[in-house]
Formats: sequence, structure tokens, C-alpha cells
Amino acid sequence: MADTSEDKSREIFLKLMSEPHSDSGAIFNLRYLEDKIPYVDYIVELVGAKGAVPYFFVQLKSTKQGYTKKDQRLKVKFTQENLRGLAAYPAPTYIIGIDEKEETGYVMSVDGEELSAIASLPTLFPISMQNRGNLWNEVNDFWLKCNRVKKTSQFIENEDK
Repeated sequence: MADTSEDKSREIFLKLMSEPHSDSGAIFNLRYLEDKIPYVDYIVELVGAKGAVPYFFVQLKSTKQGYTKKDQRLKVKFTQENLRGLAAYPAPTYIIGIDEKEETGYVMSVDGEELSAIASLPTLFPISMQNRGNLWNEVNDFWLKCNRVKKTSQFIENEDK
């Protein structure tokens, strides 16, 4: 059993994201970063992708307060600083809201938008088998479209010895 609310939200997130997607198993490899990178709680790698391992960053927030009455949005808060800090990473970035009582989670991208603080998270994209697959495809497509030019470095051994 989890000791704190933060432990509980991580436990729920891991359970939701690690559910088997097919007979092959889970499609994500999740690594908790323990405050090692500003604004990022998890780096999530795609399992089964061809070539280099695509990944994305996640900031996790949880609540026991439930949902707004009007729009049924999850009552979690993200500051403008946190959203902009997360979005500044040159990789796909997402915030995940966790409802601790219902043990459900919701995904929202923070890429490519002018972001301001939010007081609640839309529940349009629950963490489900379909949305896990959509997320995997979105992240994989992002990395496939990246310029894969072979980089050069001055820090290599010269073979002309």
C-alpha cells in the first residue's frame, strides 16, 4: 500500500500505463526521475519501436477532490511556470492528471501551445487501451519525423593514426 498521496498517484499511473496492450505486453517503459530534471516526473520510453528508442516526458498531478460540476474536469492545478518549463523540452511532453479515488488518469499534451496556468484538466483523453495506443503512435511519429542527420563530434578517436 502506498504511504503518501504522491506514492498513490505514482502507483495508479504505473498501473494504468503498464497494462498489457497486446499479447506482447506493455508498450511503455516508465522511469521515475525523483526530481532529477526540472518539471519532469517521468521519462517514458516506447517499447517495440524500430531503431532509436522514442520517448516522452510526463509531469504528474493527482487529486482526491474529484471533478468540476460544469464540465467534469479533473481538479488538478498546473502553474504556468510548470507548463512552460515542461513544454520547453525538445521532445513530446504531457501532463497526466490522476483521480486517486476513482484510480483513473487523463492525458493532455503541452506541446506547441501558448500555455497559461490551469485549474482543472480536461477529461477528454482517459488513460485507456485506445489512448495508450494513440499516445504511442503520436510519440513514435514525432521521432520518425525528426531530422535524423548523423551528427558529427570533435570527441571521437581519429582513425588516421
